[in-house]
Parts: sequence; C-alpha cells; structure tokens
Amino acid sequence: MQVPNTELNFRKPFSGMRVLVALAIGLILGSALAYFFKVLIDNSPAEVDLRRLRLFYLMVISSGGLAGFAIETMRQLQEAATDPMYRPKKPNRGRRGL
Repeated sequence: MQVPNTELNFRKPFSGMRVLVALAIGLILGSALAYFFKVLIDNSPAEVDLRRLRLFYLMVISSGGLAGFAIETMRQLQEAATDPMYRPKKPNRGRRGL
C-alpha cells in the first residue's frame, strides 16, 4: 500500500504564465466558436438585433477564456494539494512511459 505524500511539492511553484497562456488559448477557441456562430446566424433567416449579437459573441469569447483560466488554475492547485483526496489516483494518466 502506498503512503500518500502529504508534503508540498516546492519544485513546481504555481505558474501564472501557464495560466495566462491557458487563458489566451481559451480566448482563441472562444473566438473561433463565436465566428462559427456568426456565420451560422448570418446565413439563417432569423433577424437578431446587432447589440444582442455582439453581447452574445462577447459572452462566448469570455466563457472560453474563463474555462481555460479555470482548468489550468485547478490543475496546478490539484498538483500542489497536500490532502490525498485532491491528488489524482493515477498521476501518469494520459502520459506514455518511455
């Protein structure tokens, strides 16, 4: 039986730069999704107020950025957590062994 490591991992401090990169990636993906919706709405027979469309696009783009920000922040906080409940059961999940 493995003994959970309850010490903080000081080798990998919280990286704000990685969070900002994840935020930028989320904003880019949100922009791509907003553009897809724009093309879809422009080619539909529905007439929607321009101000509402702009607010909708802003909401989609900001939601993408917020998702990227939240996912990377929670991932880094989970790595640094001392409580075994927050530790991943399989730390190498998704990674190939060499």
